[in-house]
Amino acid sequence: MNYCVNCGHELGVGRYCTNCGHAVGSPTDLGDLGDLGDLGPGDTAERPRVAPPADIPPPPTWTPAPPARYPLFADEDPTPAADENVVPNRHRRPRPWGMWAAIGVALALVVILGIALLTSGDDPGPSEGPDAESTSEPSGPGSPGSSSQAPDIPKGSVTADAAVTVPATAAPGRTVTGAPVDYEAQNMLDGVPETAWRMAGDGSGSEIAITLAEETRLRSVGLINGYAKQEAGRDWYHGNRRVEQVEWVFDDGTTVPQALGDTTGVQSIDVDATTTTITLRLVTVSAPGTGPDSRDFTAISDLLLVAGA
Repeated sequence: MNYCVNCGHELGVGRYCTNCGHAVGSPTDLGDLGDLGDLGPGDTAERPRVAPPADIPPPPTWTPAPPARYPLFADEDPTPAADENVVPNRHRRPRPWGMWAAIGVALALVVILGIALLTSGDDPGPSEGPDAESTSEPSGPGSPGSSSQAPDIPKGSVTADAAVTVPATAAPGRTVTGAPVDYEAQNMLDGVPETAWRMAGDGSGSEIAITLAEETRLRSVGLINGYAKQEAGRDWYHGNRRVEQVEWVFDDGTTVPQALGDTTGVQSIDVDATTTTITLRLVTVSAPGTGPDSRDFTAISDLLLVAGA
């Protein structure tokens, strides 16, 4: 009968010990216990203590998340969902802002020039600088292009030989052709309705002093009570202020009132006064006209002084 050399158990039919699993015929694994081949069936030997198997940790019940890392381009979704509120970024041709700005400036200049042409004319307002006439200054009574007729100078007129002093005079200017135009007091003595004396603003209460060449007996006095120039569609008579009422005062203290109408002709009144000086007092003056021809000036185009026999 055979026994296992490793544990001494009786061997059976198989190739391994049914007790310890040692291969039949293989040398013993118990080298430090001496030779066990001589042990009999009744002999006993303590088997070496088998080391317990190492503890194996149980499998985890959850899988930990992978460590954090920087996002990669490959992580991005190449086909994001379309947003209905997102406007496609289409290439647009830049607008030529410089060209539009230049066109706007040009249009503004055209509008300003048009307004200036409409409002300009014989003269600007008192604070607007030099005058501008629509036509050239007339050279004398009945000059071509003038709509106002020169007054018929009656026999015995002493107007041209008189001298006149005024309280104020408007600044001179130029016509659209560059010819000078003034509003001096002597314009009231030249017999030309298209020229005038003017002063800025309301002349009510002002006085004009007239000195004759010698003591003269007068039978009538008169004046054109505004700026009688009317041509090229411009009405300077109604655009400027007009004298509505005056008083003629002579050396002997005689005072003759005169009410004036709305006309560009000479308006005269009969008198009988011997005098060397005449004071023309402007009692009331109208307001300026309206529209593009409006000018804030008091004007008188002509005086007429007629001596008696």
